[in-house]
Amino acid sequence: MKPSPITIVEALKIKLMQFPKLVDSLQNKESSFLSNLENWMREIELIFKNNNISSVSEIAGLRSKIVAPLFSDSQNRSARKRQIQVASECLYDIQSTVLAIVNPYEIKIYEAREIVSQLLQILSQSGSLKFNNTDFQGFVNQIWTVFSTHEQLRPSTAKILTLIPQMDAVRLIAEEINLEDFSG
Repeated sequence: MKPSPITIVEALKIKLMQFPKLVDSLQNKESSFLSNLENWMREIELIFKNNNISSVSEIAGLRSKIVAPLFSDSQNRSARKRQIQVASECLYDIQSTVLAIVNPYEIKIYEAREIVSQLLQILSQSGSLKFNNTDFQGFVNQIWTVFSTHEQLRPSTAKILTLIPQMDAVRLIAEEINLEDFSG
């Protein structure tokens, strides 16, 4: 099954919102900076791995750069100080790698959301469906069926499916619907 772009974006945005705290931790020379960064990177790697995103190797590669000073023969500076130096140099590349994954997904989701909103508006104006205040998910599924089978709406539905999987399209319907537009 195709991974959900909405779920991927949500998970990665949570991680990106934590990034400024990591930078602050570096700036404030907190002793927990390296372990926090490593945990954060491992969580990013897990999200990438679970969603079959090959950039997992890029994050792991950057993590390996941060770990490498532990194995250096040079004794000029402590390994920890060298690790912090390398980590500070890698921070921008780490967040850039994550953003490079998030941004294209966000564009597709935004475009799909716009189409869903337009279709919902068309459907509500037609008055052909009414919400009976009982089964929200069933109503959302019914809307998707109308989108998928109605001759004039089907091309837009096909466009949505080129952007995101069906389960995300149904989720967008649930998020975008204004039930007042479908009350009778």
